[in-house]
Amino acid sequence: MEDILGIDLGTTNSCAAFIEFGEAIVIENSEGDKTTPSVVYFKKEGGVVVGKLAKQNIVVNTDRTVKSIKRHIGTEYAVEIDGEKFTPEYISAHILKKLISDAEKFTGRKFTDAVISVPAYFTDAQRQATKDAGEIAGLNVRRIINEPTASAIAYGFTEKDKKTVLVYDFGGGTFDVSILSIGDGFFDVEATSGDNHLGGDDIDNVIEDIVISEIKKTYDIDVKNDLFIYQTLKEKAEKAKIDLSAREETSIDLPYIGKSHEKPVTYSRKINKKELGKILDPFLERTKKQVMVALNDASIKIENIDDVILVGAMTKIPYIRKFVEDLFHKKPNMSVNPDEAVAIGAALSALAGKEYMEKRETLHIKRPVEISDVISRSFGTLTSDGYIVKMIEKNTKVPIKITKNFTNPRSFMNEIHVSAYQGESLFPDEDDADHLGEFLIDIEPMPARQNKIDVTFEIGEEFGILHVTANDLYSGNQRTVKIISRGRLSKQEKDKWTKKLSDIYQIEVNFNNMVARKIVTLLLNPHSTISNIKNKLKEVDMISGNEGLFYNNKEITDDIVLSDIDIDKESTIEIREKIKDENGKTEKNRIVVN
Repeated sequence: MEDILGIDLGTTNSCAAFIEFGEAIVIENSEGDKTTPSVVYFKKEGGVVVGKLAKQNIVVNTDRTVKSIKRHIGTEYAVEIDGEKFTPEYISAHILKKLISDAEKFTGRKFTDAVISVPAYFTDAQRQATKDAGEIAGLNVRRIINEPTASAIAYGFTEKDKKTVLVYDFGGGTFDVSILSIGDGFFDVEATSGDNHLGGDDIDNVIEDIVISEIKKTYDIDVKNDLFIYQTLKEKAEKAKIDLSAREETSIDLPYIGKSHEKPVTYSRKINKKELGKILDPFLERTKKQVMVALNDASIKIENIDDVILVGAMTKIPYIRKFVEDLFHKKPNMSVNPDEAVAIGAALSALAGKEYMEKRETLHIKRPVEISDVISRSFGTLTSDGYIVKMIEKNTKVPIKITKNFTNPRSFMNEIHVSAYQGESLFPDEDDADHLGEFLIDIEPMPARQNKIDVTFEIGEEFGILHVTANDLYSGNQRTVKIISRGRLSKQEKDKWTKKLSDIYQIEVNFNNMVARKIVTLLLNPHSTISNIKNKLKEVDMISGNEGLFYNNKEITDDIVLSDIDIDKESTIEIREKIKDENGKTEKNRIVVN
């Protein structure tokens, strides 16, 4: 099968996986880690850094460093750097670009297709914006999949029996809970809930605030005034949280925090699991609230949950695992790596609807995999009374088709408006009511409330498409409108950001004309074809009509894309006379890409 990346585009960290011999393999990035901080640093000289090095600039270069951009995806939010405003889609594309680059270096393969995960409660606008980010990064986004669904797929590939599973996903920036039915290779989402401002970052912030308050009270020093010390504190606070997953006690040590009475001051304090537990308690109660919402929406009692899957880095903390165990009165399943589960499931979901090979004991078993998902927010239509009637409730499985009966509110109307909204609000001017579109349909003029008008909302398996049909039963008039979820970005805007991204990631290529004995170095877009490159070389008088480009002693065809050739800064493409056959005619170029 073709190479497809499964991508967990996270708020705090991101991860990618691919399929090899039917199994998901997690990518190691260029730093040797399996997760990459979702942080982007825009350098003053024009370059862009993503990941661990970017994270080190969060405080020191705060005005040039962007984190947690996922929280703003699909909104009008923009980051302004050097007078230019960058969209969340463009910034997210940089994170995706690094994941792609690291995957290609790790595997030696080229990835152009991907499945990208999103929180279960993401709106259609947020999902489309995520898809746009993928396209700006040069990806063909095959599917947008709910993160908890992806996690359950990673788990469900080894599950024999039918089960009701709850996915408890506590990550760095968001919390999600989903209830799924798993069995015989089918994954049905029963309900989802979540909080997109609840994660490990919030716990880090509390630890930081405790230290800052203690230093201020004891030494009258504001740590935030020294950016380097503040950055160090942030790193130490996060490390202390992580250390307490394996230790009973750890310390936060700051060798220098400033001067008091003209003397340098150091700071050190112990923090133990009990203190961390007190910090965690209010956040865990918030996760419990979302769990109860999901259980209620699915009409499932807590005792009917067969398995609880832990996902997200926060679930590595023993105190959180104990909380989950006490809540469900059973030990949570820990067979899935919390950091990698979403990416693994996203990669495996690319096999949905196909045969796959699964290792079970000593046998290889084939079976089809199907994924059934739910809509994250309700769909409805506006009535003459001014409120929205829900046509399709949230957490309804797709595909779905629902028809409801309406009538004419006033006498002898000859047309009516049919509108579509998404959200949970009853009134169109409230925050949680997104207007998707509307249309007019001619109806038979009749006394008030005598007409019969059927309105149908239909959502298929194809991402982001709602069909709305209105049918006047007396006149026979019928009209169907296809409402496609569109991102905020127009095609022109997407093209603009795609070009800007490509320009940043240009590569240096050396060209050596063996006949003219001239050398030139060009900055080129890795997606340039050899034909386009030849035109650039002609502009600088480096190549003639009877000359071709050669790499590793093979002539390169005009349709080859530069990124398909294993080029690096040390490589040189030679320019020499084209190869001719025995009759003296120029042969067709020979190099091919595996």
